[in-house]
Amino acid sequence: MGTLGRRAPRLPAGARAMSTAGSPTSVALEPNIRRPKAPRMTSVRCRASTSGGGPGQTVAIVGRGRVGLAIGRMCERLDMEHVFMTRGEASFPPHGPIYVATHASDLDDVLALVPNDRRKDLVLLQGGLLRDDWLRHRGLNRSCAATQVALYMSAKGDGTVRDGGGATCACGPRAGDVSELLTKGGNVRCVVVDEAAFRVASVCKLVWTSAFWLLCRSLCASPGDAMTVGEVVDSDEGERAVRELACELLDCVEAAGELSAGDENENENGNGDSPLSSREAVLRGIFEYSRSIPSSVPSAEMALKEVGFRNGWFLARRSAESPQERHADHLRRIGLDPDALV
Repeated sequence: MGTLGRRAPRLPAGARAMSTAGSPTSVALEPNIRRPKAPRMTSVRCRASTSGGGPGQTVAIVGRGRVGLAIGRMCERLDMEHVFMTRGEASFPPHGPIYVATHASDLDDVLALVPNDRRKDLVLLQGGLLRDDWLRHRGLNRSCAATQVALYMSAKGDGTVRDGGGATCACGPRAGDVSELLTKGGNVRCVVVDEAAFRVASVCKLVWTSAFWLLCRSLCASPGDAMTVGEVVDSDEGERAVRELACELLDCVEAAGELSAGDENENENGNGDSPLSSREAVLRGIFEYSRSIPSSVPSAEMALKEVGFRNGWFLARRSAESPQERHADHLRRIGLDPDALV
């Protein structure tokens, strides 16, 4: 398979335990693996300014992981007033976007703290992980839409970022604020798109997110180690494995009605020649994104924490016509039981 990339941590003990009889049995729509206690929020002010997503507004950031810190760094560069919401007690700023940069599995706890009249200010950075059924059950679909962002970038622990090929897009009431912040504050190209275009971009990211943490490990010669994203896509075996697994997952997406093969992203003229209007174009986007962040090693710990939003979402939709045999095989290679994830 070629020279291995940088060594990634071995799968946590919890990952191996999931293939035993004591594994969780239902994580498809609302994952509940070792569910954390609801966070108590307090605000930590970072910089004062007269702007923050607009005059008189303050950017609120929930989560201080790599993406949350990156959003904070972008605000600093643009001299935007912003606060990090951390453990403790306080209310959200009265005006301005609320960037939620937490694991998808923590979102229910965060949403419980956001007043109903502020939900239109939510900016959900979980990209393709939030599907229609999940949003609908939380009142965040068309009738009370939050802004969603499909992030195509990599972020480091110090908050620095690298653009992932210019494919980042945002859809919703705060999409313009997001585009300005990412483009001007982080040199990450972000375009505002409509619902149809976002659906395609989010599907592409969902497939990528579900496939690459797995392939980086299942294709590795040494159990417990991991290859980089670049090493996977730049080898014949890896490129073939990516294409086969992605097509299998896209079959599931189309069968679930999340992406229609005939009209997934028609442009204003109705001729459907958007860059992501065909399956082959979606696959091309997956490879282009991968090659734009070649040194990245997707986190297995994060993937397992969000497994119900990622691989579990696909596995719950297996059928006789679409058994997802390759998907299941890659999971078994790294010691996980596919049935235990559903």
